Amino acid sequence: MLLWVVLLNAALCVASGNVTRDVCQEQICSCTEVEGDVHIGCEKRSFTTLQHLTGPSSHFYHLLLHGNSLSRLFPNEFANFYNAVSLHLENNGLHDIVPGAFLGLQLVKRLHINNNKIRSFRKSTFLGLDDLEYLQADFNLLRDIDPAVFRDLNKLEVLILNDNLISALPINVFQHVPITHLDLRGNRIKTLPYEGILEQIPGIVEVLLEDNPWDCNCDLVSLKEWLENIPPNALIGRVICEAPTRLQGSDLNETSEEELCPSQRGGADTSLVAPPTQDETSGPVAHGGGPRPTPYKPSADASGPPTPGGHGAKSRSKSRENWQLKTKPTPGPTGASEAKEQLRNATCPQPCNCKLVGSRQGLGVNCEGKKIESLSNLKPRPLAAHELNMRDNNIHAVKKTQLLGYASLNLLDLGGNNIKAIDNGTFQNQTELRWLYMDKNYLDTLMAEMFAGLVNLEYLSLEYNDIQLIAAGAFSPMPNLRVLFLNNNLLKSLPLDAFLGISLSKISLHNNYFSYLPVAGVLDQLNSIIQIDLHGNPWDCSCNIVPFKQWTEKLGADVIVSDLKCESPEEFWKRDFRYVRNDLMCPRLYERIPPPTSLSKNSTFTLDSGTRSNSYIEPNRVSISVLVPGLLLVFVTSAFTVVGMLVFILRNRKRSKRRDGNSSASEINSLQTVCDSSYWHSGPYHADAGAQRGFDCTTHLSTTNDA
Repeated sequence: MLLWVVLLNAALCVASGNVTRDVCQEQICSCTEVEGDVHIGCEKRSFTTLQHLTGPSSHFYHLLLHGNSLSRLFPNEFANFYNAVSLHLENNGLHDIVPGAFLGLQLVKRLHINNNKIRSFRKSTFLGLDDLEYLQADFNLLRDIDPAVFRDLNKLEVLILNDNLISALPINVFQHVPITHLDLRGNRIKTLPYEGILEQIPGIVEVLLEDNPWDCNCDLVSLKEWLENIPPNALIGRVICEAPTRLQGSDLNETSEEELCPSQRGGADTSLVAPPTQDETSGPVAHGGGPRPTPYKPSADASGPPTPGGHGAKSRSKSRENWQLKTKPTPGPTGASEAKEQLRNATCPQPCNCKLVGSRQGLGVNCEGKKIESLSNLKPRPLAAHELNMRDNNIHAVKKTQLLGYASLNLLDLGGNNIKAIDNGTFQNQTELRWLYMDKNYLDTLMAEMFAGLVNLEYLSLEYNDIQLIAAGAFSPMPNLRVLFLNNNLLKSLPLDAFLGISLSKISLHNNYFSYLPVAGVLDQLNSIIQIDLHGNPWDCSCNIVPFKQWTEKLGADVIVSDLKCESPEEFWKRDFRYVRNDLMCPRLYERIPPPTSLSKNSTFTLDSGTRSNSYIEPNRVSISVLVPGLLLVFVTSAFTVVGMLVFILRNRKRSKRRDGNSSASEINSLQTVCDSSYWHSGPYHADAGAQRGFDCTTHLSTTNDA
């Protein structure tokens, strides 16, 4: 009876699916081994739970689970995937992570839970992720964060929380957490205190704060001071004031402490005063303002593991709504403010809108979409402009004289025009310019002379042009350049010293026509890079790309945005070349003669991607070590044979001549004897007869000698 019970329970377990199944051995998911790591692709398999599945126990692997139906994660959900080093859970409709769900994932360094419906981080949400270094949770519904949620993540460096519903960070949330990259864009944060938050992230190298409704009052003075004391090579997002009304649209960086907190100098803080009535607002209503730089995010077609500043396929573009600020009543100008207001009214060109911005109270001039054909058409010329927006007009060229006098420009937007040419030296006097947009135009060539004078420029957008040629050192006049957009152009190559003299933090080169990129003299100059976007290029996965591939491997996955797919040859089409072995892409690189060592035909040697038999290169070694000496031996033998034959022939000729000479001499001697004998025997009585006979002998001898 007991045996039947056991068998019945076993049958029920099998029927209910409680038997653990290996996702690779049973081909439930696609498993690809790349240089010792396994990529387990379980995307879009309609999984609702993973507790009856397991991963391989003999390899480390990256577990890709995006696009499933894992709406809730229960304790020990990943207990059978203890060798995972990264976990992707994007687009699962995930709304609840029960504490203990990540137990057993002690090796995971990267966790992607973006593009879900998570509303809160509880105290033990990430329990078990002892080695976590990178957490991406953007595009959720995150509102509540427990102060202790990251406390045990003492290796966490990158935290991506943009595009959520966070209104404030709890005190001590970063205690004992070594954060270096923090993305808080697109939330509802109004203030960020120093004590308990900012003071706990001293090693920050990137903090992105755009698109929050910052309340620029006394509480924000500490944030301003903290941002000013961040190391100069750090990347800082702009903080644009949403309130109070008098500072709306102002850049915190350009706003003085007195403006933030007038109560400290004895005056009343107008941010606490009720809005003035309609009768009190006799002055004109200000429109316009200053644009925020578009945050560094890849386009919506980007795929692959996102990184700080470039977060997945769902990244929505940030609006430029700060150019069209909401109309709110403003107090009437008095004293110095009245003079500045009169200056604004007197120098604002038609048909543009203007607003005083920044601590220097420069003009924010908004001329977007006004069908303006030339910068010289601005009447009167807004020479005091701090920010000038000329986007989406009909400008075809920028002449050298058209920006003369604009010495205070901090931001210039020329995007979305029809610009084909910019005169050399146009920006010669723009030493204050920090943000320059020239995207969506028709520029085809970039030269250093074009950017001369931009010594303080930090942000340059050149995307969506027709750029085919970049001259060597084109960006060298901009030593402070940190962010560069060159995507969506016609570039096929980069020149030597392309980035000489600049320390780029972020660069976008995607959607061009690069088949490979040189490392020496080009990529090796990107010493400060923290993010590079290279997808959408027709990479030729042959020998030329191997050094480039090795360079990308040194950067690490968190620097490269999206995938790097091969366009050719056909055997590697649409494969990410980072996961293709070097010896497969370039066999001849590994067919060269090895260093002079004694290797037998049966010996083996190690390549960078596994071992191969020495017979793989044996034909080349035989042709060099055996064939050439053999040919030399044949040549020497042939030479000796020819020489021997010549000697033999010459000797035979000599012998023949000697033989012929001896026979002729014998004949002459015999004839001479006959002649002499006839002469002496004829006697004196026969002198006439002897003379006649002697003549005949002489003639015959002469003839014989001639012969």
